[in-house]
Parts: sequence; structure tokens; C-alpha cells
Amino acid sequence: MHYVQKGMAAGLAAAAVIAAILLLTAELGVMRELDFVARISTATGTVFAAAWALHFVVGAAIGGLFAWLDPDLPGDNLRQRGIILAAAAWLLMMFFVMPLTGAGILGLYVGILLPLGTLVLHIIFGAVMGSVYGWLILQAAPLRYRKTSNATTRQTSYPRR
Repeated sequence: MHYVQKGMAAGLAAAAVIAAILLLTAELGVMRELDFVARISTATGTVFAAAWALHFVVGAAIGGLFAWLDPDLPGDNLRQRGIILAAAAWLLMMFFVMPLTGAGILGLYVGILLPLGTLVLHIIFGAVMGSVYGWLILQAAPLRYRKTSNATTRQTSYPRR
């Protein structure tokens, strides 16, 4: 699998985690302000299922962008770089998408929970995306080049041939 495809798969996995969190909060009846899929559905005039599809398409697109930009992003590891890119996506959403949905800049017309909650969701998205992307890259490497860890010494070494 090409790196961009791995990134898109990682973005889809992260979007699925966020979808599970959103569905759980909706089922529990907490943090209704975070239901940005319903907000997208209302703003675009589409059915709810199309808004969910858009959520996953955007997640895959951000994952592909992450794979493409990965070498140039700041951060010490893939998880940190994923969080940084997801935070940039959050800023774009807060300043461009939220006003289009009628929530105002940063979504403050809805309340302070919206920007804070979506920031937390984006941080989770970035961490999951970076972790899954790293795992997919590791799975593509031949076994002899993968790092193994010794649980007793916590040292990382390459396996012997």
C-alpha cells in the first residue's frame, strides 16, 4: 500500500473512533453541542447519512494529507505530528466551517463547550491517525527490519539475522 493510501486508511480509522465517541455521547444524552454531523446536515441541507459520509471522506482526506506532509510536519513522532495536523484542521473548522453552519467564529454562538469539545475530539483524531499510520508503515516493513523491544530491559534493538 502506498503511503498516501496508508494515511487515508489511518484517517478512516480515526474518523471511526470519533464517530463511536459521537454516537456514544448522543446515546448517553451528553454534550449535544458536539453533534457536528447534525450541524453539517442542517447547513448543507443533506440527509443525515450524507453528513456521516462527508465525515468519513474528510477523515480520509486529512489522513492522506498527513501521509503527504508527514516528513515536513513538526513533532518527534507520528502521534505528535498527527495531533499537530488535526489541530490545524480544527482551526480551519472553527474559523471557516462553524460560521457557515450558523455557530459563529469558534462556534461560540452555541457555547464554550463546542470549541473545547471539538478540540479534544481533534486531538484524539490526530493521535489515533498518527498511531494507526505508524502501525501500517511498520506492517509494510519486512520482519527482519522491524524493531523489537525487550520487555525486561526496555531497550529497542534490531533482530539478529
